[in-house]
Amino acid sequence: MLYFNPRGIGCNLCHGDTGKGKFITSYKHKAKNDKELKTITIASSDITNIDFKQFSKSINITKSKSIMPKYFLTTEEIESIYIFLKTQRSK
Repeated sequence: MLYFNPRGIGCNLCHGDTGKGKFITSYKHKAKNDKELKTITIASSDITNIDFKQFSKSINITKSKSIMPKYFLTTEEIESIYIFLKTQRSK
């Protein structure tokens, strides 16, 4: 299944098995005074409710600051993943 292994790093690792988002990590950062802790939680977004144009654009993003890996997927592969996610929406 392409969603689980498009080019080495599966979409499910960040977006969950159904694309509805997933808790990724939590990080506690000590402030300068060592008494104040800041907690940063990182979770992915639900990608089952976005339209195809936005979905395709986010997969093919080329900005160097993007957290998304570069997959270099064909249009047909992107459509396949998108259709899979739409079937997961009701689950």
